[in-house]
Amino acid sequence: MRYIQTLLACLSLILVTSCWKDKKDEPEPQPTHTLLVYMAGDNSLSSYCNENINLMNKALLNSADNINLVIYKDNRDRGDALPSLFQLKRGYDKRTHRAKIDTVYLERYEHELNSCDPEVMAKVVRRTFSQFDTEVKGMEMWSHGMSWVPSDNFTRSTRFIGQDDNHFMELWDLRRAIENSGYKLDYINFDACFTGMAEVAYELDGVCDYIYGPITEIMGFGFPYGSMLQVLSTCKNKASVEKTLSACVDDFSKANIYEGFGYTITLLKTANAAPLAKAMAKLRKTSTDKLDQLKANAEELEKTMQHYGRDCVNTRYYFYDLYDYVNYMIDGGSAEAKALAAEISNINVVVAYANSKEFAEGRETIDLKGCKGIGVSIPELFGLTYRNQEERLNKAYKLTKWGQTVMEN
Repeated sequence: MRYIQTLLACLSLILVTSCWKDKKDEPEPQPTHTLLVYMAGDNSLSSYCNENINLMNKALLNSADNINLVIYKDNRDRGDALPSLFQLKRGYDKRTHRAKIDTVYLERYEHELNSCDPEVMAKVVRRTFSQFDTEVKGMEMWSHGMSWVPSDNFTRSTRFIGQDDNHFMELWDLRRAIENSGYKLDYINFDACFTGMAEVAYELDGVCDYIYGPITEIMGFGFPYGSMLQVLSTCKNKASVEKTLSACVDDFSKANIYEGFGYTITLLKTANAAPLAKAMAKLRKTSTDKLDQLKANAEELEKTMQHYGRDCVNTRYYFYDLYDYVNYMIDGGSAEAKALAAEISNINVVVAYANSKEFAEGRETIDLKGCKGIGVSIPELFGLTYRNQEERLNKAYKLTKWGQTVMEN
């Protein structure tokens, strides 16, 4: 009898040990979502790099375990200027039993890089997503921004979609960088001014499914990272990307950090930008008289449309509300033009957007009551821009996919 009891006890111990071993050896669930924050911060925004990273660090402590947060940082702060690529990895302190964030370096570069070089960006994107080949792949472009406007056209501190010291990344360079990385992204977030534009959405069609960013300028302190990262961390698969980014729009509108300044934010579906551009091209062809009228009376008619730039930084005459532009084109127009306007209104490029009543910074305020979620440039108004750069701007505009489509003869 004692022998049988001893045998049963040994068998029970083996079974318990076996179950414990299986559970211990079972792999931990891996995140299905990776976000690469690309900080091209070797410019006047440099001081915000570490401030924003600290906010992300704190937010990650309260976020779902479903996101890999990878940061490429290139700033100009003394003692911290060389670029690096690292993961903020959530773990647990065995001593305190509390969550903690570790910095895990993937690359520490030993020399300065031009972070606005498409090949540099392509390598960083490839390095990130080859290691974290998750179902959902997102990227954030963190830098100065100016939509499609070529980089040698501005004054003061306003810059294009990326500035590294005296180097700039043009919109078409950004598309080329993502293409050359070998990865298609589910979304690109822009913590950069003037990026919620039709031209940006169309240019990035094929390399990402959604873009998320401001239509106006955005303040230097950037996105509400404390809450935004928590929202993004809930995205587990491709089917939930649009819903998650729409929730980010809602979260943005509730952030109190923009009080006294104002904001715009929009979410655009890039696949719908191509049919929108083609419909806009047809509308322009059927309304050439309205285009002639617009160019002849530019200064007066410009005032009737919602604009998104400020005179004091030489951006006012670049960006307008797309739907105000359409309404101008069909005012008193033909039945064909009005049918095209109806077609345009049914092309759902704008998924979600939010804005304050006005944008105010410095000595100039923009009334945003006409904001409908997407900006666009109007070639006939280029003559109003700084130093009358109409010819050069037209040439640059035709380098964009949007410009090639809407300005075709």
